[in-house]
Amino acid sequence: MLALAARLTGVELDDSQQREITAVLRAAGARFALLHGSRVNGRARPDSDIDVAAWWDGAAPASFEVDLPADVDLVVLNGAPLELAGRIAVDGQLLYDDDPPARVRWVATTRKIYFDERPRMLRAHREFVEALSRGR
Repeated sequence: MLALAARLTGVELDDSQQREITAVLRAAGARFALLHGSRVNGRARPDSDIDVAAWWDGAAPASFEVDLPADVDLVVLNGAPLELAGRIAVDGQLLYDDDPPARVRWVATTRKIYFDERPRMLRAHREFVEALSRGR
């Protein structure tokens, strides 16, 4: 599946990368994982990192505790900020899924809250930019 996502964005990832990432995440106990970022949105370059997000049932490790290859950046969905988690829930591409009911619950709940809160987040961003431009 990762190879498919890479083909869609024009930056090839080989099947061994997909297998390695999936194996490491499964061994660490992640129940599902999503590819996100430049490899999904079409902005990846050959030297771009691989952005992966994963969810654990129960206690989740810190991202640095999961021994992924150096070119893989991991977002632990269990504690991700809503703005990031929401974008992943909306745009992420499934890497693997060992717990479909948990994934569907996470995606549905995250998307609902994200879309409910998005106007407030956008307003806060505008107010922040305006405050910076006024020097306060």
